[in-house]
Amino acid sequence: MGGFCVLMAFVGTRVILGSYRLIHSITAVPPSSRGGPRTLLLQIENSAMLPGIRPSSILVPYSDVGLSSPIQKVREILTAAELAQRRAQEAKEHHIDMSYILTLPFRQISFWIRRGFKKILPAMRRVWNKEGFAYVKIKGRNGTWKLDKDKAWALDNGRTLDRLLNQKL
Repeated sequence: MGGFCVLMAFVGTRVILGSYRLIHSITAVPPSSRGGPRTLLLQIENSAMLPGIRPSSILVPYSDVGLSSPIQKVREILTAAELAQRRAQEAKEHHIDMSYILTLPFRQISFWIRRGFKKILPAMRRVWNKEGFAYVKIKGRNGTWKLDKDKAWALDNGRTLDRLLNQKL
């Protein structure tokens, strides 16, 4: 019993500490018109690790930030034939649903269970393997920050940050 408690404490600690230095947003701040530096600054705000803890933010020049990999996402482009095939499949499923009305609740329950597992299992894989992140190194700061590439929204599909930041880490 004691070993199980230690294992669960380890698992919980790893999941909670996995959000340490996770970047919540990167905002470009224009140079000030006063006597300050004339370079573009980036305001990097990290996510709060636990509820009730205020997230911190730092202000650094864009040249001091380096990425481990590009952020640009590749979109899935469907051809007209694939789109027509998907619509035909949806029409066929709708016909089956309307034809066998007594078994419809059971098919809907199984659909929602499958859909839940399709979303939970990749999320659990991301938690344990730390995949889908671009690692960000900031000059003058110890450690590495994490930027979510898969679920994040990025201006111009990520190309803007790829052009702005150094691609070396």
